[in-house]
Amino acid sequence: MTDKKTQHKRKDSVNPMVAGVTGAVIGAGIAVAGAAVILNDKKNRQNIKKVLTQVKDQAVGYMEDMQSRTQDKKSDVEKKFAKGEKTVKKVVNPAYDSLQRN
Repeated sequence: MTDKKTQHKRKDSVNPMVAGVTGAVIGAGIAVAGAAVILNDKKNRQNIKKVLTQVKDQAVGYMEDMQSRTQDKKSDVEKKFAKGEKTVKKVVNPAYDSLQRN
């Protein structure tokens, strides 16, 4: 008899996945409603536009900085590679020449 009660309880309980999805949908609805109220005011729209413009400008600045740093690193690597290539030639060429003479 206990098994039947346990099975009955399981059938009546809410699936955690369904509860999570339902909560997400309700939360999204509240966010959309709140955004509509906030965007209804001209001053709020101007403030949001200002903030988004600042965020965009910062993102562009970060990207430009990263591009500059990447180019600097590329130049450093190219210089080190050229220096290493010269060093290898200094070592290999005499060895190659001595092998060719023998």
